[in-house]
Amino acid sequence: MAGLFAQRTGTGPRVVLVHGGVLFGELTWREQLPLAERWELSIVERAGYGRSRHVHDGEDPQVDAPLVADLLDGGAHLVGQSSGAIASLLAAARRPDAVRSLTLSEPPAFQLAPDSPAAQQMQRDLEQLMDDRGADDITVLRRFIEVVGSNAQVGDEPPQPLLDGVRAMRAYGEGIPWALDLPLDALTAAPFPKLVISGNHSPAFEAVCDALAERLGAERAHVLGAKHTTPHAGAAFNERLETFLDAAERT
Repeated sequence: MAGLFAQRTGTGPRVVLVHGGVLFGELTWREQLPLAERWELSIVERAGYGRSRHVHDGEDPQVDAPLVADLLDGGAHLVGQSSGAIASLLAAARRPDAVRSLTLSEPPAFQLAPDSPAAQQMQRDLEQLMDDRGADDITVLRRFIEVVGSNAQVGDEPPQPLLDGVRAMRAYGEGIPWALDLPLDALTAAPFPKLVISGNHSPAFEAVCDALAERLGAERAHVLGAKHTTPHAGAAFNERLETFLDAAERT
């Protein structure tokens, strides 16, 4: 299988950035580019997206996992957003010796919060949206943003990269994030530091992130101002992430 495209920029310890659904690559991580002054950033385009579109027909964290793991050669910090956080934790479990730290931001791992009505409702809403084959891409995009609480803005004519992202999401493979058996025991046992971030905007994601952090023994953080798309908080996200990365570099 062909590898994933990753744009590299900057110098320093390597940080692999894995986007979530719809917003790929630089659309997710545009506010993190200033970190390239101290870190080498590898901005991944997941299977089904952008310059990795040829790898798979649509989005599937199980397809991404071994390919993200391949990008960890020599050791790297791994940062995943939304469904990209699912791909990241799967990749980290494959190659724990190559992971210097793991940061997970608002993964849709609703299976971790079975007692949260909000988490279970968001799962149902996303399943209904993904199953609605009669809706056009713009309608699905707007509804997706509403359901997950993204800060992305959609005008009458969304840019093509957003529409391409919607099509990748709608062509989902078998790896639906909330249906996966996540390797949390293996990650808990792994020695690298872990951080779980949320935007404190959604009871669903708060329940999931609280449960995930507890299971992993991870640091827990809130980054406000960008809702589900926490990297778009810019300096606030970067400062919290860099504090964590610096501490991980010292361990």
